Amino acid sequence: MPSGWQAGVRLAVNQGVIVAVETGVEMKGGEQVHGTVIPAMPNAHSHVFQRAMAGLSEYKTHPTDSFWSWRDLMYRLANEIDAEQLYCVAKTCYQEMKAAGYSSVCEFHYVHRDKAKNEDFLTASKTVMKAAHDVGLPITMLPVLYAFSGVGDQPLHPEQRRFELSADEYIALWQQLNTVKFPEQRVGICFHSIRAVNKELMTQVLDALPQGVPVHIHIAEQQGEIDQSIEHHGLRPVEWLYRHFAVDASWSLVHATHLNDQEIALIAASGAVAVICPLTEANLGDGVFAMPEYQKRKGHWAIGSDSHIEINPSAEMKMLEYSQRLVHQQRNVCCDESQPHVGTWMWLQAVQVGAQSAGLPVAGFQINQRFAAISLEATQPTIEIKPGAELLDAWLFSDHVNHRFIS
Repeated sequence: MPSGWQAGVRLAVNQGVIVAVETGVEMKGGEQVHGTVIPAMPNAHSHVFQRAMAGLSEYKTHPTDSFWSWRDLMYRLANEIDAEQLYCVAKTCYQEMKAAGYSSVCEFHYVHRDKAKNEDFLTASKTVMKAAHDVGLPITMLPVLYAFSGVGDQPLHPEQRRFELSADEYIALWQQLNTVKFPEQRVGICFHSIRAVNKELMTQVLDALPQGVPVHIHIAEQQGEIDQSIEHHGLRPVEWLYRHFAVDASWSLVHATHLNDQEIALIAASGAVAVICPLTEANLGDGVFAMPEYQKRKGHWAIGSDSHIEINPSAEMKMLEYSQRLVHQQRNVCCDESQPHVGTWMWLQAVQVGAQSAGLPVAGFQINQRFAAISLEATQPTIEIKPGAELLDAWLFSDHVNHRFIS
């Protein structure tokens, strides 16, 4: 539960929504019984088309392979995929998300223009939204404004042309998506990064569209973009963002991998969400999020599966904790005195804040939230694992526990 572990919990669900919650009650006949159960996890960051290349870029293309050389391979995929292929990839990926234990997805979508009809920048978004609806996965659709190739309004490269939208086109797309979305879906505002937009474009979009909707942006993922920002603006990316915009709890800053102390304080104080994607950040060599410093500031964070190199929220959590252990040479970093179990501390944080990032009712076992759960069961009878916090830890950090998605 949001308050921690509870026993004897009864949830009443009507049309997929929790309408009543009781704790400390006895079982009645005819009820479904699920044992040790945790809320499913909101996925706060996804590039669904990239699932098609998962595991297929693990070879050297440059003497100093990095995110930037990987990006060249990703562009090749983005320029080849058509609407039919996109639907197939997205539907399969979203099915895998549900099975893995994700309750919803924030889709950071920038392959806008149709492969055959360049003037069509609506079909791709509708295709992704239909795929999510067809598998029953609530989606926060985040059409991306992408106008430049680098800081300082550098023109797009030919391989980025499918991503391009003017501010007017973006606003028109956003309004169209709100008329065609399915009932369980939401449309948010999204800027690719400060290297792909400028202050004027962001201001035009934010002034034209409703306030209070989720706003997402990539920020400070790579040292290279920080260097570009300092060279052009005299400010680091997070500093630049907060200098020019009233960032609040409706904003999600994806990756935020390279932060100084001032930026950590800015994000935490604003109530914005740092969306961490540990498996993708490890796969691309991005870096490690400054979790202990962010914890001290009581900063909000969620997780995403990003490039879908692996679709597994428990693996994201394990990578997050293990990366902190390696950097700080300590054990049990992602927890605190009030909640010493790493699994419980991380899971509750990421569920609550993931719902904030998505702007969807997926905040766990509470009234008026969508019911989506994971049932945990120990698989080794010779190893005693207690239900609750110990079982969740064992699921995240060992292979002694199986899981099953329930909705």
